[in-house]
Amino acid sequence: MMATTTQTEVQKLYVAYFSRPADVAGLAYWTNILANNPTGYQQISASFAASPEYKAMYAGMDSHATVNAVYQHLFGRPAETAGADYWANLLDKKAISIDNVVTQIAGGAQGNDGVAYNGKVATASVFTAHLDQPAEQQAYSTPAGLKMASDYLAAIHDLASGAAAVDPGNIDITIENMVKAATGLADHPVGLIGVADPAHPLFG
Repeated sequence: MMATTTQTEVQKLYVAYFSRPADVAGLAYWTNILANNPTGYQQISASFAASPEYKAMYAGMDSHATVNAVYQHLFGRPAETAGADYWANLLDKKAISIDNVVTQIAGGAQGNDGVAYNGKVATASVFTAHLDQPAEQQAYSTPAGLKMASDYLAAIHDLASGAAAVDPGNIDITIENMVKAATGLADHPVGLIGVADPAHPLFG
């Protein structure tokens, strides 16, 4: 199924904040929020930024380390010195906050950085669409599943790696391996945004 524009916007936020594809329930929930709420984008950003998953990614980092981690997640490379200094300075002066630094950096992506980020988003959309079996969705809710999916996106850094990653056959192989890796862990899912209870999605 082709991702809608709204679904793609939600995937962009998942890639930016969590460096992984959206889970199926989370994509459905947040797509509905974004489609029907004028402040949906801000609501999703605030919820993602407040989540333990997001906070854990940057726990204990100073501003430069945070910026470098964001560049790795978004573009598959460390920040150049000028970029690291620029964004770290804004963080230190509190001109921007850790809550929205990822969306600010992603929004300014140009050249190969834009190619890498867009490749991650396109791959994330196909990846989520291929989580079409209950066992696959359950496997994705485990630490092993999340890590494999995140590592899969992390390999995208240019056109060639993006083309290989978005290939449905390669995605299916990864999901199959994810299910195998998650065997025995299905009773211990981690908390995902929008997954635990469809009526009460997790916000943190």
